[in-house]
Amino acid sequence: LLRIAQIEAGARRENFAALDLSSVMRNVAEIYAEVAEDAGHVLRLAVAESTWIMGDRELLTQSFANLIENAIRHSPPGSGITCAVRVTPRQVTATISDTGPGIPEDERDKVLRRLYRLEKSRTTEGTGLGLALVKAVADLHGAELVLGDAEPGLRVDLNFRRIFGTK
Repeated sequence: LLRIAQIEAGARRENFAALDLSSVMRNVAEIYAEVAEDAGHVLRLAVAESTWIMGDRELLTQSFANLIENAIRHSPPGSGITCAVRVTPRQVTATISDTGPGIPEDERDKVLRRLYRLEKSRTTEGTGLGLALVKAVADLHGAELVLGDAEPGLRVDLNFRRIFGTK
């Protein structure tokens, strides 16, 4: 809760630097590949080259880790998890999607609140803070956070403004 409050207050903005979001996603996916496999999931990585944004590497790493952990925790064995980064002329989009049960559309705004958990998730580990932290990090970065349907499963997109004039 304290970390979310600090992020919401903008206390981490001084840690912003130019960074390659694909590199961050690649590192997190490598760390979680074995964890996903042990849980019976297949983790795939699809990242574009040269995806530069301004951001806090540590907070973005934690956000991606939270999203991958949620996909592992809330998807049945045999589900696929995809970590992707794609770039357009104006933005960089980081996506974590899974083929699990997803989140009903009418619950998507609610799960971004602190301590909120879906009824079906109350029997699994968790505090209801992971997605609230992801939202706080997205807001700090001026990124748009979109929870959508992966048909089946959940798709989480983080849309960042792209830095021009870098690699």
